[in-house]
Amino acid sequence: MNADTRAHDGNDFDIAAIFEEGLAQAEQEEAMLNIMLTGRPGAGKSTLVNAIFGERIAPVGTGRPVTQEIKRYRRPGLPITVYDTPGFELGKSAAEVAHYFLSRIKEEVMAEESEIHFSLFCNLVDNGRIEDFEANLVRDLAKEVHTAFVLTRCLDKDSVEVTNLRAVIDDMRLPIVESRPFPVLAQDKLLTVAGQSILVKSHGLTELLEALMHVLPLAQKRTLASRQRVNLELKIKEANAIVAETALKAAAIAAVPIPLYDIGPLSALQVAMFARITRVMGFSIEPKSLAAACTAVIGVGTAARTASSLLKLAFPLVGSAVNATVAGSTTYAMGAAYIKACEGLLRLQIAGVPIDQNDVIGALVREWKKVR
Repeated sequence: MNADTRAHDGNDFDIAAIFEEGLAQAEQEEAMLNIMLTGRPGAGKSTLVNAIFGERIAPVGTGRPVTQEIKRYRRPGLPITVYDTPGFELGKSAAEVAHYFLSRIKEEVMAEESEIHFSLFCNLVDNGRIEDFEANLVRDLAKEVHTAFVLTRCLDKDSVEVTNLRAVIDDMRLPIVESRPFPVLAQDKLLTVAGQSILVKSHGLTELLEALMHVLPLAQKRTLASRQRVNLELKIKEANAIVAETALKAAAIAAVPIPLYDIGPLSALQVAMFARITRVMGFSIEPKSLAAACTAVIGVGTAARTASSLLKLAFPLVGSAVNATVAGSTTYAMGAAYIKACEGLLRLQIAGVPIDQNDVIGALVREWKKVR
């Protein structure tokens, strides 16, 4: 049985243990996300995907053809597979190249009963043009896989050069994601102009990710939201979906009012929800910190070991039984507060503030107390 459904004894309910189990289960259930990279050598394909996930998944070259054949990159513990394609040095037509890329990659992903979820076609802004071969390749790829057209190393998306290039691509009416190219600067760039140093901040990744979320199956949406390191709002949106989904499950469990002594499955569902939110938010919370925060809010030393007391995080005056309304509303309130705590901590981390588990406990306690 999993953390959502196991019937825990109301007098022996170990929040820390159930949360730890829920984290492990959430990781196991993450769906593999298969990404295809296409573009000429030096187009910034690897830099782009590494920036999205905040990890060095694919090796970065220096403009020379690093990839001579299709390469598969997968990091341990990361449910992301990247297929990096050669830089068009096959001397064949666009249709032949597209067929070669797709057939080889599909052979691998179908062996794992999966599919190519999207392709990132990268074109260097400095090229200033889109060749017929590239346009035809995009058309052929897009017949079988969602293809996003990315204008890479774009220092100023509003410049005349970029605006003109985007207009040219628009006129081609390519069957690409959102029917438009995405100008992106994947990493901050330090420039020297007239002896002055100017830092150009990365941009465009948020818009690209939001567009990709619209073309992915639900399971892969969750994977992209949890593993990307660019857009916090995407994480919050997916976490809110988990809360809404769990609140409905909680209400269904309590469709017939549940006596407090038999509330273990409902409380286990709520702790599993915390674990799923933690995974999607990409944040680290130790099981003992969660238990300590629960105990601090409820105000009872043994509270972390009783299933019925967990409801008091958001509903301190629970009677002798729990109905669907109480189960759904308390689950929603507990989950929303948990997301708020994670969001605040993540924003501090992004700002460079060091966070320890005492900060985690404090944030959870503050947010849960607000909804009581």
